[in-house]
Amino acid sequence: MNCNEISTIYASVGGKGDGLRSDRPIGDLKKALLIVEELRGAGQLQPVTIKLFGGEYFLSEPLLIKNPVGNLVIEPYDDKPVVISGARPITGFQKAKFNGTDCFSVCLDDIKTGKWDFTDLWVDDTRAELTRYPETGYLHKLSVEVESEVLHHGSKWMIAKKEDIKDFKNLTNCIVSFCHYWIDEHTPIESYDKETGKLTFKYTSRFEIHKDIEYYLENVAELFKKPNQWYLDRPSGMLYYVPRDKNQTPETLVAYAPDVSSLFELHGIEKDNRAAKGFSPVTGVSLRGLTFSHTRGDYVGSTKIHEGQPAIPTASDGQGVAGAKGVINLTYAENITIENCRFANYGLYGICAEDGCSNLRILNNEFTDGGAGGIKLNGGTAYFDPARINHHNLISDNRILHCGRRHMAACGVLFMNSYGNTIVHNEIGDLYYSGVSGGWVWGYTPSVTRDNLIAYNHIHDLGHGILSDMGGVYLLGAQPGTVVRNNLIHDINDREYGGWGLYTDEGSAGVLMENNICYNLSDNCCHQHYGAGNTIRNNIFAFAGRNLLRISRFERHLSLIAEGNLFYSAGKPMYSFCYTPNAEQNHITDRTICLRKNLYFDTKSAEPMMLDLPGFRKFDEIKSYENEEDSVVADPMFVNPEHFDFTLKPNSPAFALGFKPIDVSNVGPRSV
Repeated sequence: MNCNEISTIYASVGGKGDGLRSDRPIGDLKKALLIVEELRGAGQLQPVTIKLFGGEYFLSEPLLIKNPVGNLVIEPYDDKPVVISGARPITGFQKAKFNGTDCFSVCLDDIKTGKWDFTDLWVDDTRAELTRYPETGYLHKLSVEVESEVLHHGSKWMIAKKEDIKDFKNLTNCIVSFCHYWIDEHTPIESYDKETGKLTFKYTSRFEIHKDIEYYLENVAELFKKPNQWYLDRPSGMLYYVPRDKNQTPETLVAYAPDVSSLFELHGIEKDNRAAKGFSPVTGVSLRGLTFSHTRGDYVGSTKIHEGQPAIPTASDGQGVAGAKGVINLTYAENITIENCRFANYGLYGICAEDGCSNLRILNNEFTDGGAGGIKLNGGTAYFDPARINHHNLISDNRILHCGRRHMAACGVLFMNSYGNTIVHNEIGDLYYSGVSGGWVWGYTPSVTRDNLIAYNHIHDLGHGILSDMGGVYLLGAQPGTVVRNNLIHDINDREYGGWGLYTDEGSAGVLMENNICYNLSDNCCHQHYGAGNTIRNNIFAFAGRNLLRISRFERHLSLIAEGNLFYSAGKPMYSFCYTPNAEQNHITDRTICLRKNLYFDTKSAEPMMLDLPGFRKFDEIKSYENEEDSVVADPMFVNPEHFDFTLKPNSPAFALGFKPIDVSNVGPRSV
């Protein structure tokens, strides 16, 4: 066959052909991609499709798609599932007893000899669990290396209570885990001194370990006893597993332990010389209808303690697990489509698109049981070569559910230095941190982030009382032209503070938030740390745990315009401003917030509390400072607010204020 006649390449598990006909498929995905690379090298630019027969394709290294490979589709041959896995399947289990518990076991020689190691395990498509000590509750330290209240003053060791740290087997294989603020930290134990109680970490903590930090240990052999728990005894090479139920037997059980951190790498070529700036992108690649599974979830952050010195490994990133990679990683890539795929039982993020990526289409995918989050975008900052900027990507109709299973600070969708993106009609739920997070400069620092649309997303069930300082939609830094519209956000619960629906953090500016419904938030429906010229209008805010609207830091400029919103409380104040009562009063009298045409109602009182501050509690007191223009206190007449149906009845007084009904029937993924 002439090379210019090749349009389809066939591959199957165990195939031994040349891949040029369906009855003689090639058995190696890497070789299939090499055929396409050779075609492009020969100047053959015709569209090519790689058709995969159903089955499990196990990779020991990521598949690389690089420039000039393009104009390529990879998809199943028919409707049989195609799974691309980064794991080694483990079989051959036998009945055993470990730590007095009936279980299954298998000997892994590569573990015993140090040729292989893993920290994730899936058994029959379910993530197996590490042991936890204590099984419930937490341990408390006595002191730490760096006694400080400065956020970034991390510690390499702490003094534990001697009665807490038992004579555990393989103690240096145990992991110290703790949460504070908006991150979770995890580090193996480097050493332990029984005499002093000094517990030394392998990795320095990212933040200061304050006096109230609670911690626990994972992977403790002596706690091995519960269904679906696993333990890897590295010195002996023995893997132990407690079956989930009676249906699991040693003969039928299949475990998956990952070899690789990513499955696909799509990379263009950066031109890094004075004569030719820019890049040659990989372009026109589509991945369709595939399942990606079983990648490594081990990840170490890094930071510089002092400028000019090398970075040191840390037990977490500063926020959002921002440095972690994905199952699919892209740099200098344009016009790439990833659609109708399933990311299941994976280690870190699902898709990570970084420098020089644009016009990506991430459509109708499912992300579940991710060790970190779903989708991450991150390009060059305002100070970098423009060729590195990440922009104009479409993230639509995806389901990102039950993620953050190893790194709880991960986000459903995280876009950092990126502009012109459309993030619409996604469902994001059952995570421990923020749903959609974007921006990534602090304060009023120059940023490339702008003109992003976040709309018609269903964001729910975040936090679970584990982390703090999160939002259904969390924005950071100035990003003019960004619009947050028609999102349904509910049931966000923090540990200490900060379970927010809409959250504009440090320096957020030029953002419009309209037509959103936010309810059942442990803190506020809408919270602005500090910012400038942001607008919230025509939103419904209901049932907050503290108050419905808050601005935390006082600045002498117009921070926020709030107009045409419906505030529906059950005994909580309508809003609060700033950290202290005096600052709160200044914020009202200096008119750094503009309030107009809002409707307020409290189901517990005919006269709602506006601010929990003397002289500003009643609506008329607020109006006397000319901060409430044409607002009213009235029942908005929702159809069934107790069951979270905020449809307005025809005679609602909200309509007289110009309120426009919010239709939630089109929120979330659309049927295909």
